[in-house]
Amino acid sequence: MSDDPIIGLTKALESARNVRLGKGVTSKTSYIAAIPLLIWGIVVWRWSESLMMNFGLVLAGSIATSFAFWFIKSSRSYAERNPALALLEGAELLEWHRMEVAAKGVTPDSCTPLIEDFGGLPPALKEGEV
Repeated sequence: MSDDPIIGLTKALESARNVRLGKGVTSKTSYIAAIPLLIWGIVVWRWSESLMMNFGLVLAGSIATSFAFWFIKSSRSYAERNPALALLEGAELLEWHRMEVAAKGVTPDSCTPLIEDFGGLPPALKEGEV
C-alpha cells in the first residue's frame, strides 16, 4: 500500500463514484454533505505560515461545515414529514401512493369528484373578457 495521499484520495473518489443513492429529493441533494470534506482537504493542503491565509481557510471550512450540518438537519426534518417524497420520485412515487390508497381500502372512484357532462364545450370568451 502506498503512503502517497494523492493516490489514496484518487482511490476514494473512484470508489465514491460507485455509490448509488435513491432517486428522491433527499438523496439527490445529499451530495452537499461531501462539500465540507473537500473544503477541509483544501484547508490541510493549502496550510501555510501566513496567519491571515490560515484564518481564511479555517473560516471557509467552518462555514462549509455549518452549512452542511444545517442542510442535513433540514433534510432529515423534511424526510420525517414527507417520507415518500424524500425517498421516491416519478413513477415510483405514484406507485407507492397507489399502494397506500389500496391499503386503506379506498377505491379510485371515491378519490376523485365526479364531473358532470354538460353536453359540449364551454362557451367561447368574447374579445376583452380574458
